[in-house]
Amino acid sequence: MNNYEISRTRMEEISDMAEYFAESCCRSSAVILPQDIAGTIGLKYSTGNYKESFDGLTRYRNRRFHVFINTRQSDHLFINRVRFSFAHELGHYTMPWHRQVLMQPGVKPHGSKLDYCFDSSAEREAEYYAACLLMPEKRMRRDIANRRFSFVLVDELSKKYQVSITSTLIRLIGLNVYPLMVVCTRNNKIAWQRCTTDFPFYSVLRGLTSEVPVNTCAGEYFDDGRKYDSTQEVYADDWFLLRNPSDRRRKFSEHCVYYEPLKQVISVLWER
Repeated sequence: MNNYEISRTRMEEISDMAEYFAESCCRSSAVILPQDIAGTIGLKYSTGNYKESFDGLTRYRNRRFHVFINTRQSDHLFINRVRFSFAHELGHYTMPWHRQVLMQPGVKPHGSKLDYCFDSSAEREAEYYAACLLMPEKRMRRDIANRRFSFVLVDELSKKYQVSITSTLIRLIGLNVYPLMVVCTRNNKIAWQRCTTDFPFYSVLRGLTSEVPVNTCAGEYFDDGRKYDSTQEVYADDWFLLRNPSDRRRKFSEHCVYYEPLKQVISVLWER
């Protein structure tokens, strides 16, 4: 599992850059539309059914950039997944160090897939850029000011900004306001994890082949299909590798989001 961590300095740079384009091009819009930004900055794009090849792809040819957006699930650009993919590709175009790489001779276009399991730091940065673009920092900070963290807050933000729960969590982790960890598990394997800098633990328990810890809500889903609609209580030693035995019974909340087609569970973890 590759996480390709982004430094806090680079995250702040990406957030500032994304916010500039969001507010410059969509200041009066409640929802950020990547196609409006592309039109404003003169970036050409095409949509189409590219099957499973990619969700988005940025190509540089004949001294021009062109973005391809896969709309196989819909014939328009307004559904959450397509907007995030488009925002991801805008990141490759507007971040200068990404654009410079794409302009180098012999560099082939690299299609992106929205599964958060990225194979390079560039893809991880574009993921974060997309979250920042669709959820600009100043807007988000106003929305969460004086709010206690709960999954209700995550759901509210997801609906307001018309993005997925996972994208919302990625953005909240970047803002570093609430101590959070998000763990994605697929087919009883840990696929990826993200956490804020102030989350008390970093390493999660794993089986010999990265199986999900059994005494967790995610573990119960893969063990016997059990699903929870509400936030549940777990303990530190259920989820995390501990250095201090006194941390064993620290109480945490776990809220799971299930996606049956991928046999996937997103676990959101925060201390009670």
